[in-house]
Amino acid sequence: MAKPTRLAALQAGGGEISHITNLTNASGDRAMDFDISRLRRAEKIIGGGAIALFIFLFFFKWYGVSSNVTSIAGLNINVSKTGWETFTNSRWIWLLTIIAALAAVLVVATQRKLELPLKPGAIVAGLGALSTVLIFYRIVHHPTASANIGSFHASAGIKIGIWLGLIASAAITYGGYLAMQEEAAPAPAADEPPSAPFTGLAASGAPATTPATSMPAQPVAPPIPEPAAQPAPPEPGMGAGPTPAADV
Repeated sequence: MAKPTRLAALQAGGGEISHITNLTNASGDRAMDFDISRLRRAEKIIGGGAIALFIFLFFFKWYGVSSNVTSIAGLNINVSKTGWETFTNSRWIWLLTIIAALAAVLVVATQRKLELPLKPGAIVAGLGALSTVLIFYRIVHHPTASANIGSFHASAGIKIGIWLGLIASAAITYGGYLAMQEEAAPAPAADEPPSAPFTGLAASGAPATTPATSMPAQPVAPPIPEPAAQPAPPEPGMGAGPTPAADV
């Protein structure tokens, strides 16, 4: 009789299977439940910029040689290269920026909690700014050359891809900045009761009313009436009417 495999044992146990597959996040949802509706405006800009930078870096021409003829003596002189092929040092920073930007979007879409010394928005903004500076530097400082021989013309320089890469990296930087602003904003307290509307009574000096408690009202005894005041007796020598005259 063959020994049961670990998978069969796990299926037989049941409890261990549920413990392994029941991966939830801090909110109680599935850990890898990707929901695009959770993305804010900042993450949408970051994700769009990262995808665009990936496409421009690997599939668009950033530098090359162009001429008015296709080849000379069978040698093709119209040679252009992508950003990944041209800039062998800076490309690693750009790739790291793309990965960090997509990771920040994934964290928000899946509601994962990461314990990092810096907020994801700050990391994305910093890497995006560094990538933008590097691309701008390559635009300003790049080797150029041109040749004119009779009807032949050739030139070497940057292509449209590097300009598109600059825009994409700037978008990542802007999205990271917006994410930093949203992460720094204090979250509203969930247990805080809503404040009462302002009526102006406090400004006029009227006492503030206290909220009613849940204790039942105690019966109040009726007030005891005070006894009526008795009339004061007349003073001696002071009669109420005239004194009759004496007989003579």
